[in-house]
Amino acid sequence: MGLFVLPISTQSSAYAATVQTSQPAIYAKSAIAVDADTGQILYEKNAHQPLAIASISKLMTVYIVHQQIQKGQLAWNDRVKISPAVAKLSTESGLTNVPLKAGHAYKVRDLVKAALVVSANAAAIALGQKVSGSSQRFAKKMAQTAKQLGIKDAEFYNAAGLTNKLTGTLMLKKAAANAENLMSASDIAILASRLEKAFPGVTRITKQSQMTFAGQSYAGHNQLLGNHQIAKSAVVNGLKTGTSDEAGACFTGSATYKGRRIVTVILGARNDSATDPARFIQTAKLMRLVFHNQHPVKLAKHAKIGGLDKIKVPDGKQTKTKLVTKKPTWVWVPKSVTSSQVQGKYVKKPKQLGVPLKKNKPVASANLVYDHRFLKYLDTFPSKVELVSNKSIEKANPFVLFWRTLTRLF
Repeated sequence: MGLFVLPISTQSSAYAATVQTSQPAIYAKSAIAVDADTGQILYEKNAHQPLAIASISKLMTVYIVHQQIQKGQLAWNDRVKISPAVAKLSTESGLTNVPLKAGHAYKVRDLVKAALVVSANAAAIALGQKVSGSSQRFAKKMAQTAKQLGIKDAEFYNAAGLTNKLTGTLMLKKAAANAENLMSASDIAILASRLEKAFPGVTRITKQSQMTFAGQSYAGHNQLLGNHQIAKSAVVNGLKTGTSDEAGACFTGSATYKGRRIVTVILGARNDSATDPARFIQTAKLMRLVFHNQHPVKLAKHAKIGGLDKIKVPDGKQTKTKLVTKKPTWVWVPKSVTSSQVQGKYVKKPKQLGVPLKKNKPVASANLVYDHRFLKYLDTFPSKVELVSNKSIEKANPFVLFWRTLTRLF
């Protein structure tokens, strides 16, 4: 078996609105910006079409490596022995790499760093072989992991994101020579967000503008590191470039802004030369688009949300209760909108609640809305807030219940 494909989904999201702006268009085949913690979509363009992603594939490779480390099946200081085929790949002209010596062993930590900072292709392939024993089995593991993450649209052929034929003797025999890894921008956003949550230290690697490998210094590829012109207090700290003839110039960006983590994806930007800055220009434009037009607002724990009617508690000492948020929630809205203007719509409004009713016990959920538009979220991220009663309500005494019954009769 040479091709590992996840079925392409045709289901569209139920939530149809992201913040609209009149800013210039993003020049790329596909783009998306999301809050990495909540999955709220802040901008999207053709975000569900699977496209070639080139070296952005290495994010999946590093996610799997970190998974193996968490499970105790791999360690950062474990050594990876390099095969002749991988060593040869590491010196191929035209491919980004750090040279690897056949028979020599390198630490997992160093190979991960090389794969992320300088996009070392052979380093990524070596990591995949260490995890699964062969490139083919690792491609299958990539597809399995994607499915576990809720990623619907993906094809994987190797750990590096190289076109199949460029892997030389490691190429998958039953796959086309020009086959390469495919994902949609929205699915890359899921992967990057989950990677940062599971492995917070990844941005300590990707924020490095250069690295040393085997005594040799190498420059990183992220031209936005240290860019302070995007927005006040915005700090870019990652994440991964990708380039191929089919993919064009791609970039998955990561930044912090006002305490929030943002992930952006640009696929298919202009790629006129190896130093063409188009993907970084479009990423900076996309980040500005978000940061200049939107702001994050916090709905506090036990916040009352407008638009949600009180719910009847017919047998309680109090016959109605106001439902409030179970936990704090952050949402992005236009800068003209305040937290008090965020409204709620019951997913399924309870007709009534029974007693005893305990405070903080979830009894309903709501979608959040501003200006009559639902907020939109990535698949696999919660798209609604849990609601609880703002007080505990005990059952009314029998005499009160009897009296209420009488009054209802007349």
